[in-house]
Amino acid sequence: MMNYQLKCKDLGFDSCDFISTGNSDNELKRKFYFHTMISHEKELKQMAEEKKIELHNLVKRILDNQN
Repeated sequence: MMNYQLKCKDLGFDSCDFISTGNSDNELKRKFYFHTMISHEKELKQMAEEKKIELHNLVKRILDNQN
């Protein structure tokens, strides 16, 4: 059973149905960030650095709530 789950839609990528799962927050983040680098490359390149930091902090909050 997977302990952690994160959806692209949780972060505002509304047209993406990807769901990352992992047994640890590090495993989940590794899978999720790999997916975003590949599947959302264009959006990330156009995104302001402040927005990237906000998304990273949102990932942390979502995972903290799953503990």
